[in-house]
Amino acid sequence: MYKTYDQIVQELQADMVANGSVATDFSSGSQIQTMINVAARGYYTHWYMLELLVELFFVASSEGPFLDLRVGERGITRKLGSAATGSISFTRTTPCPVNTDILDGTTFSTLDGSVSVTTNADTPLASGWTSGSVEVTCTKVGVAGNLAAGTQLRIVGPTPSGLQTITVGAGGLTGGVDEETDDQLRARYLYTIQNPADGGTPGDYQVWASQVTGVTNEQVFPLARGNGTVDVVIASNGIPSADLVAQVQSVISANRPIGADAQVKAPTANTTDVTGTITPATGYTFATLQPVVFEAITNHLNSVSIGDVVRVSGITKAIMSVQGVLDYSLSAPAANIVLTQEQMAVPGTITITQGN
Repeated sequence: MYKTYDQIVQELQADMVANGSVATDFSSGSQIQTMINVAARGYYTHWYMLELLVELFFVASSEGPFLDLRVGERGITRKLGSAATGSISFTRTTPCPVNTDILDGTTFSTLDGSVSVTTNADTPLASGWTSGSVEVTCTKVGVAGNLAAGTQLRIVGPTPSGLQTITVGAGGLTGGVDEETDDQLRARYLYTIQNPADGGTPGDYQVWASQVTGVTNEQVFPLARGNGTVDVVIASNGIPSADLVAQVQSVISANRPIGADAQVKAPTANTTDVTGTITPATGYTFATLQPVVFEAITNHLNSVSIGDVVRVSGITKAIMSVQGVLDYSLSAPAANIVLTQEQMAVPGTITITQGN
């Protein structure tokens, strides 16, 4: 443990007395005490840096760019996360009398402006259109971009002629993953060095799958289809895209032992409906709380590991974590949902109404 500033001051005073110094006026503001204080600040900085260097040396206590350097010595890099993708829809109540051109790079956002997306290509809509869609990518990496189908959007900047209602498409925006935190990176590093490659053990497959950006959970099932087979089921804050499954399959195929039949799969969806009520606290409105609670429940369900249990207590905790929720009631699910080994909870119909 490094020395405190007060400890250093006391030691310097004691050393001067022990070495026969005639300057023993250590009162505040005295010349000798002022010199001691200046020296103590310098020594304190050195002690602090020595302690910090020790902490940064060990992976268990290192952080930030220093942790990146330490794990990089074993060829492990921080996963930078990924942006959510999907489609947004345009609808009108009447046929549009003019052509509407949605240009590549056009920006849309949620009504509160917290999430923005940009279009991936020019999308011309001929006059007479009543509905259309365009593929988009979230402007920022992270789970915040995972928006449910039907979420209302608005355009940012000049509005192309003819647009009326803009919403997230039927499949929602998915695939958004946060950058790997220090704790997550540290855990992955420690698992890797504590489970060295050993000819295709379950731990090997878990390490290979976990290193791919976008993978947030992986489960390995040896002998899944008989001798010499192994299935790796992955998730990405929800059901992974076909592209992510293909990326992990490529990594697994490049590392698996010769002759091993290894398949990477998406989990089977277990659609989980949630029905309940919330009571706003004083100063909050149901209209502002409802979408936040909806998002909290969605994120919780997406965080449940493959083959785990969807717990009522977990949903309750997610609801009550929203600032402004005074009380709640939950009618569905009525009990915990035990997933099979290759199942993953997927948000279904989430109905939140106002309680008393």
